[in-house]
Amino acid sequence: MKIQNILKTSYWFYQPFIAVGGIKWFWIVGFLVLVLTGLVAKIVRIYNKKIDQGTQEVLRRAGNMLIITGLLGLLWMFFRQQSVAFLAWRFWLVLWVALFVWWGYKVIFYAIRRLPMINTEQAKKQSIEKYLPKSK
Repeated sequence: MKIQNILKTSYWFYQPFIAVGGIKWFWIVGFLVLVLTGLVAKIVRIYNKKIDQGTQEVLRRAGNMLIITGLLGLLWMFFRQQSVAFLAWRFWLVLWVALFVWWGYKVIFYAIRRLPMINTEQAKKQSIEKYLPKSK
């Protein structure tokens, strides 16, 4: 493969050859690792009751991202191996990478920026509520 090919639209919008050998298994195992990691995040979130609610939300979001992107990647790999004309283009892989990066950014932004703000807001609310009268 020549590096100049990525600058041509024919590389991105035409039918690629089916993947064979180690490359095929690299893609399949990579996408399966994403799905299994997402499932582990979901299982940890459900069965570990000691985790605080913010971390559970991060695990839920990360699990959703990993499962969905992994399944979409496996679906793309299936279409490529079956030589489906429109759905096997490399362009879909570029969109998949863009989706993965954008969604990963959103999860990390939530975990790093939003979660501490939410926790401090809840701490303020609890400190104020202890002085308010309780309804009967």
